Amino acid sequence: MTPVVPVAPPVVPVTPTATGENTGTVSARFVNGDNSRFVFTSIGLQSNGKASTLVQDASGALSTIGSIVLTGNPSVTRDISGDAAFAQGRWFKGAFSNISGATTLTGNNASAHYVAYNVLAALPATGTLTCDAGAFTAPSYTGGSSVSSTAYFGTASGTASVSFDASGAKVALSIDASAGGSTGKVSAATSMASAASSSITGGYLSNGTGAQLMLGDGGAGRYLLIAAYKAQLANGANYQGVATFRCS
Repeated sequence: MTPVVPVAPPVVPVTPTATGENTGTVSARFVNGDNSRFVFTSIGLQSNGKASTLVQDASGALSTIGSIVLTGNPSVTRDISGDAAFAQGRWFKGAFSNISGATTLTGNNASAHYVAYNVLAALPATGTLTCDAGAFTAPSYTGGSSVSSTAYFGTASGTASVSFDASGAKVALSIDASAGGSTGKVSAATSMASAASSSITGGYLSNGTGAQLMLGDGGAGRYLLIAAYKAQLANGANYQGVATFRCS
């Protein structure tokens, strides 16, 4: 694996040139509301907060997420998905900067995964939701057991459920990740007391298996369950990615 190396902070902010290497699409541009937030994860960085500034290009890819800015010519975003309620993708090439410094992405495993979404105004008092099959970025290799370059990225699928009662929201998540012929699972069941809450489970903040879960406003009475996750596969290799489930 070619290590991530620091570079001088890039000049900001101009929307980088999108290239034909981008993959994925959105059905509508994200509507950045007053209560928009983001979750962002890359090698050595997990970040979330208010998405006060967002720049979205014609392909649906985000190039500015709060204080995190992607530049480069070309810059490449893979696994683009979303609609008016969320924007999701995986930065694959370019350089991104934040308050901690700058990181180059050269098209190896060092991808950065993101989701931007709008926070719910309030949790409903009761109800049980049915969630779709989810939209996923390709999980990227972050370390652990060595793998070949053909296993730098994998695939993921999963299921989710959400219900509400007087104590708040109860969420359950299961994600199956695979790469290079090995598999792993992320399972989470947790509660959120308020609309703006998030919940961290398992070893998400370390090198273990776990997730950070958030709820979002899906528009038209629908809801989003957003997950940033880390999975250790059976071969000891570690991967991370993001997923968004639409629930109604």
